[in-house]
Amino acid sequence: MRIKDSILMVVGAWVFACSAVGQCGRTDDPGSKLSPPEFKTLEELLPDEPTPELWIGFPAPELRLAHFSRGEPIHSFDPEQVYIVEMWATWCGPCVAAIPHLAALQEKHGDRVRVLSINIWEQEEGKARVELVDAFVAEHSEMKYAVAIEDGTSVVDTWMKPAGRNGIPAAFIVDGEGNIAWMGHPLAMDEPLDQLLNGGYNIEAVKQKKWLGHLTSVAYDQMLIAAHESDTVRLLEVCKTLVYDAYAESAQPLNAISWRLLEYEDSTPGLLRVAYDAAEKACELTEWQDWAILDTYALASFKSGDHTTAVKWQSRAIELAPDAIKDQLRPQLERYLEVK
Repeated sequence: MRIKDSILMVVGAWVFACSAVGQCGRTDDPGSKLSPPEFKTLEELLPDEPTPELWIGFPAPELRLAHFSRGEPIHSFDPEQVYIVEMWATWCGPCVAAIPHLAALQEKHGDRVRVLSINIWEQEEGKARVELVDAFVAEHSEMKYAVAIEDGTSVVDTWMKPAGRNGIPAAFIVDGEGNIAWMGHPLAMDEPLDQLLNGGYNIEAVKQKKWLGHLTSVAYDQMLIAAHESDTVRLLEVCKTLVYDAYAESAQPLNAISWRLLEYEDSTPGLLRVAYDAAEKACELTEWQDWAILDTYALASFKSGDHTTAVKWQSRAIELAPDAIKDQLRPQLERYLEVK
């Protein structure tokens, strides 16, 4: 659903507020841009956020596995051996897509790394689950590494939940001392794995980067909660941190936040300012070539009172959009033209 008309009631107030500092619709003139408002860093925004129960540098939990569908069983972590522990399910498309990558890592590193892929969150239980996973593995000969099924929900309870991982595929690297050295998506672990095996791995830097990623996820969740509860004060505080700090160089999250704020029924001048800045930065990061982001920027411009810019970039969005999308964007252009 596109922007609710009720948000237009605050446009006049926003334009008036912006006039006090110069220009609200900053168009394409860099000289007319306003300095970012004051904002808190992620760590300032969430000073009391506790470290998850399972984190980088912590000892890897024990393995409680009920069945191995392929490979030599692994029930504990041998000293001086590096492991990849990956969680997956038969119904998970991204998990299936990651199988060739895991196989390639196992082949590349040979005996230096042991890959253990653990089936969790499966559709079946007991014997039916074993039969389902065994059949799946039999059909995927490329899974040339150890494949196991957790004992009940043991791996979910001792690995996934304590680490705050709520999506699969999820991977953990266990170093030669039995500690968690890295966690994340399996397609993103090549570089940290190489560094761990060949030297140059800075676990403190990795820990800090992962911590900021965790705080970003927490902040995003708080944004959704604040919007749902109509807490505009907290919503503004969190969105400023996300836009000017956490996602400052990430176009798609900036676009998503901007659109969400532009749809928000209780927007204030401050929220609309952040929405505009987020859309504008997203356009810059994508070199003004992403039709979906241009569509957002046009709307932000329109709501800032800059109808000329709204028409210009909505027209450009229509030019760049796939043919199947163009008709969905034209009503907005007509709306902008009516008041230009």
